[in-house]
Amino acid sequence: MLRTAGLAREVLDRARRRRVNWPQPREEDSESLSAAFASVLEFMNRTTKECEKYYSSVPVCRCKENEIKHVCRYHSRQASENLLKAMEKEKNKTSPVSSPAATPQQHGREASKDIYIEISPGTYSVTATSEDMVKQTHVVDITAGQSIDLTFNI
Repeated sequence: MLRTAGLAREVLDRARRRRVNWPQPREEDSESLSAAFASVLEFMNRTTKECEKYYSSVPVCRCKENEIKHVCRYHSRQASENLLKAMEKEKNKTSPVSSPAATPQQHGREASKDIYIEISPGTYSVTATSEDMVKQTHVVDITAGQSIDLTFNI
């Protein structure tokens, strides 16, 4: 027991000798740190705006899948919606148009739309509303890595 106490004292003495006296932060350091964070925040905001400007000027047909995911994940909801609308218009332009008599569509309703979104795991309520205000809701529980398909008949 005496040997253990002696070893413990030696370790404690060595620790005291190695002790580092860190300087206390000065008030001007915290001000410069706040200014640095403000500068980074301003840079990130400017970069986001430039990125949104770029993707709003690029034709959708030239966007790759990873670029579309980027816009949907990192930009505003409005930017994502604009991109999806432009994709739908581009899709309608490139699809062959047949005569109205040969196309069995409901009165002025658009064909089905596929929408892809990435979300975090959790429980979600997804509602779709038609132009004539018919609503349909699905409640889904998503786990990590899960992919689901929802079909709305409206």
